[in-house]
Amino acid sequence: MFANVPTAEIHLNHIRANFELARSRAPGCLVMPVIKANGYGHGAVEVAEALGAAEAFAVARVAEGVQLRAHLETKQSTKPIVVLEGFLGAKELEACLEQSLFPMVHSDHQLELLPDDLPFWLKFNTGMFRLGFAPTRAAEISQKIPHHVLLGICSHFANADEPGHALNRVQAESFQSVCKEFPEAPRCFANSGGILSELASGCDWIRPGVMLFGGAPAGEPLPELKAGMTLKAPVISVQQLSEGDCVGYGSSWQAKEACRIAVVALGYADGYPREMPEGCPVLVNGERRKLVGRVSMDMCTVLLDDSDEVSACDSVTFWGPDLPIDEIATRAGTISYTLMTGLGGRVQRQYSK
Repeated sequence: MFANVPTAEIHLNHIRANFELARSRAPGCLVMPVIKANGYGHGAVEVAEALGAAEAFAVARVAEGVQLRAHLETKQSTKPIVVLEGFLGAKELEACLEQSLFPMVHSDHQLELLPDDLPFWLKFNTGMFRLGFAPTRAAEISQKIPHHVLLGICSHFANADEPGHALNRVQAESFQSVCKEFPEAPRCFANSGGILSELASGCDWIRPGVMLFGGAPAGEPLPELKAGMTLKAPVISVQQLSEGDCVGYGSSWQAKEACRIAVVALGYADGYPREMPEGCPVLVNGERRKLVGRVSMDMCTVLLDDSDEVSACDSVTFWGPDLPIDEIATRAGTISYTLMTGLGGRVQRQYSK
């Protein structure tokens, strides 16, 4: 591998530990890891192979399911793959049939196309207002579907990251009303926030997503979650500045005194946001240092301490076990999901088992 390349070390052992934490928070439930968006940027195939104990996997789209099915090892080739957005049109339905993908059915359009021999999940909208049938239609829908291939019923919390939010109770009660029309169907409601907030009571399945990769649904770092990734990039230059020198586009940062900066090969083309503010922490030799100047397409700059011994090819860490991704996301005014999934193809993934 070339030296001038950012790397994301993927900690598969940490991801497995987070998976076991999810299982322990919902005793007796089956686990359906959500590995959409290329495993939240961590590699869907590699994560799926590491989580062999899972009872099923979930992706967002049919294309993701087809790709995952094609790359799973033989020992997991029959593992159920659930498509959370279901199929859109006859072509995607055909792919579900051919690749043994189990769609989430949430619209009348899908019901009209649904054959009698395709296993599927049924989704109800209890308050998220994205996908799902209205709970008031539960009895009607129950009369229309082929129950012998119904895998379960599902909904989605809108505010699970806030355990005391009033809508959580409203949604739970609405889901219970739906369940009465499907007394034999397994139930799935809790995402990462619901699992960590212990809102999975009464469910048969849980579907952890961001928590698998160390991201906290509420945005505040959680010590019980282990970082799924360490993002590093190499120093390509060390610049000596004089008092008054300005750094980067727009000359937005000016040295108040003589100092040194490290120029690092990571920019917004790699997925490190241009909006990352000055002062955002990074790790240089394990010590916190600050981002200065604007992030450019291929580079960013870091203010060094007088004691730092840094030269070209040394690594700077942008998030990882000792620098929580949720902290960095908060600094950027976003969430860990966007940082994970936003890493580009130029960032090389390295897998540590």
